Amino acid sequence: MVRSIISLAIASALSAFCADATTVAVMELGKGGVLHRTSSSSPTTSAGGIVSFWKSTHDADSKGNTREYRTVQFPEMTVVPDIFSRADGGVVVGVTGAAVDLSLMPTLASLVEEDGAALGHFHVEGKNGRKLLKHVNAPLVNAQDFSRVAGSKFQAAVTKEGNLLESVLVHVDDKEEAAAVDASLARMLKSLDEEAEKLGSTIVVHLVLDNEDTTARRRLLTEERRKIEENNDQEEDENSDYTYTIPGYYDSSGNFITPFKTIFQIQYYNIVQWTAIGLFTILLAANYMTINMPLMPDTLLFGESAKMVAE
Repeated sequence: MVRSIISLAIASALSAFCADATTVAVMELGKGGVLHRTSSSSPTTSAGGIVSFWKSTHDADSKGNTREYRTVQFPEMTVVPDIFSRADGGVVVGVTGAAVDLSLMPTLASLVEEDGAALGHFHVEGKNGRKLLKHVNAPLVNAQDFSRVAGSKFQAAVTKEGNLLESVLVHVDDKEEAAAVDASLARMLKSLDEEAEKLGSTIVVHLVLDNEDTTARRRLLTEERRKIEENNDQEEDENSDYTYTIPGYYDSSGNFITPFKTIFQIQYYNIVQWTAIGLFTILLAANYMTINMPLMPDTLLFGESAKMVAE
C-alpha cells in the first residue's frame, strides 16, 4: 500500500513537471532580415538564455536605457540576431492564466506551433513566464485592458527610436477573456506589420506563453489562489533585489552581472600572483646577500697592488 502511494506520488510529480513549460515564439514584422534560424536541433534553453537573446537583439529596454556594450547570447540557440542588420524595436507579449486554451485562441496557437507563423521557438522547462517578463518590467493587465495597453506598447515600438524593447503581460481567467485577447492580438499584429512595412522598419515580437495542464489548473487555481501567488511574487521582489541565474544574475534594472570567475581567470590570477611573489622573494634575497657580502681585496683588479703592499 505504501509502495503504491509513493509510486503514485512520483508519477504525479513527474506528470506535473512535464506538463509545465514556457514557450517563447519569435516573429519579425515589417521589412525583416534581422533574425536568423540556426542549425541547432533543440529549442530547449534556460531563462537566462531567453534574456540574453532579448538583450543581444535589442539595444535598450522600455525605459530607454541603452547598454554600453552588446550582450553575448547563450550558445546553441535556434534563433540569433543578424550581425549587421538591427531591429528597429521589439515587443514582448506574455499570456498567462488558467483559462489559456489554444483551441479557443487560433492566433496564439498558430504562433506557438513548431511549423506555424513564427520564425522560431524557445522552450524553457517550468513556468517561467512571469519571471521572464519581470526582466523587461512588463506591467500585468487584465483582459479588458489588454487591447489599450498592448496597443500603446506596439505603437511605441514602431515610433520610438533606439531599438526599444516594450513589454506587457496579460492574465486571462475564463474562455471569453481568452477569445477576446486572441482577437485583439490578431488585430494588433496585423496593424503593426502593415505600419512597419510602410515605414520600412522591422519590429520583433516575442510571444511568451506558459503551457499548463489547464484541466487540473482550472480545478485548483481559484481567484484566491491566484491572489496568493501574486502576493508571493511581490514579497519575493521586495525581499530580494536580484534574480539569480547561472552563470550570473540580473539586478533589479535587468542588467546582467557575472560575479563568478571562469577557470581561465582563476588560472591567470594564480600565475600572475605567484610569479610576482617569486620575483619579489628573489629581489629580497639578492639585496640581503649584497648588503651582507664580506669585504675583501679584489684579486683581479688590484692583484699587483696587493702584492706590493704585502712586500
